[in-house]
Amino acid sequence: MKALFLLLTKPSILLLLWFSLVLALWQLLTPIQTMINITLPFELPEQSILLTMVILLGVLSSLSIISPMQSHRLQRELKQQALYYKQLIKDLKHQHQEEDQQIQALMQNEQFAYWEWNIKTNQANFSAQWKKMIGLSKNDLLNNLHDLQQRVHPKDQQAVQQGFLKILSGEQKLFECTHRIQHEDGHYVWVHDKGQVFHDADGEIEKICAIRLDVSEQKWIEDELEVDATVIEHASEGIAITDENMKVVRCNHALCQTLEKATGNQDTTDLNTLLNSLQTQTDTAILETLDQEGFWKGQLNLLDENGELKLASRISLKKIFHDTTQSLHYSFIHSDITDLKRIETALNDLANIDSVTGLANRNKLYQNLKNDLLPNRDITLMFLDLDYFKKVNDTLGHDIGDLLLRSVGKEIQKLIPENALLARVGGDEFVLYYEQSLSNLSATDIAQRITERLNQPFRIHHHEIKIGSSIGIAHYPEQAADRQSLMKAADTAMYHAKHAGKGQYCEFSEQLKADQQVA
Repeated sequence: MKALFLLLTKPSILLLLWFSLVLALWQLLTPIQTMINITLPFELPEQSILLTMVILLGVLSSLSIISPMQSHRLQRELKQQALYYKQLIKDLKHQHQEEDQQIQALMQNEQFAYWEWNIKTNQANFSAQWKKMIGLSKNDLLNNLHDLQQRVHPKDQQAVQQGFLKILSGEQKLFECTHRIQHEDGHYVWVHDKGQVFHDADGEIEKICAIRLDVSEQKWIEDELEVDATVIEHASEGIAITDENMKVVRCNHALCQTLEKATGNQDTTDLNTLLNSLQTQTDTAILETLDQEGFWKGQLNLLDENGELKLASRISLKKIFHDTTQSLHYSFIHSDITDLKRIETALNDLANIDSVTGLANRNKLYQNLKNDLLPNRDITLMFLDLDYFKKVNDTLGHDIGDLLLRSVGKEIQKLIPENALLARVGGDEFVLYYEQSLSNLSATDIAQRITERLNQPFRIHHHEIKIGSSIGIAHYPEQAADRQSLMKAADTAMYHAKHAGKGQYCEFSEQLKADQQVA
């Protein structure tokens, strides 16, 4: 309907309708029979014709009034559309200029270059940045592609040629290749070429256009990462990386071997499981410290079913946050120090353990006394000397004497408080001390029990050996203020017991000290 209205309001249509109306009126006012016969083969009432003319006149008048208004509206709309498209073209042109400027700025980047190869003419064109990339000036003429191919590193030439062949054969439409090209000063630059082919009107390959990016720094980083990965994989330390949930995402061969040694498998599901597999007693504070402080360092010990050291570990944990990726990881570094701990234990035994009896030696005794002789503690010390031991060595030999000393040590340990320290400080001399408050027995009761047991014979390799003991007793801080005076007081009491007839024990007193000074 709208289309019909627009058609009727066109000036040409209106003119035609007005002409038809005038012609009809003229015919009505000056009737010509011949014309009527020609135009109207049938007769119409004069009133109908007149009514039709009036209606037609009204319609034409209305259309004639509306037509200029419609025309003006259409012109206004066309003008608005023209302004809209003019602004749109202006915006597109401005956008194109900005993009062109961006492209030009990008082309000025020393790491970014452009080249093209016209296959039909075998001519090559290169941007100034392309030339600068290999140490040439922008005025240097480069048109021979063959000469430029000679700059490609010998190990990369085959890959570059295969890339061109795939393009020329139609196997690929895009050209992409990373290779090395020689700089004017002789060194090689890593570049990445990426481009595509263009065809002529006949559909034949006309040229290849490509961009080139200097990726030397990226390749250097890749090489460094590869070296780092190789070093990590072959490192003697066990290394693992976890994600933000402490799930292990990567570990090296050394850590897998450690886990095999510790648990019999290589399961590295998460950091907590990993830590628990390396320690007998779980320490929950490790992960708490790691989360709060960002790192943790320490040692873990794993014991076997007999309580012996199975695996000793030095652990280093660190929280790693990447600003670029906003990601969180944890690093785990493990060093197996089992052999070191065993050597350390062996050296400690050499320094602190008597090799014959397995008891503490003089050095260990002195270290412990230094720590335990405190003002608020009451310490009892006994100095014990075996009677007739020299005769055993002289008659049965030192091997039997050593076995006897070992048996004596074991028997004494059965009779003294659990917290007491027993040490062999000389050939046949033993010293023990303990805190008085931790024993239900008096010092004389303990000394009596030891004396009675050592007066009984020992059976060593079918030999029945009879010995005895002389024991001196001293108390700290009642009778001595330090280790030296305490040891001397007990030694004085022991000599008094021995001179009293052996097989005796004696407590130190000021009277003993006075008698000794008189003697």
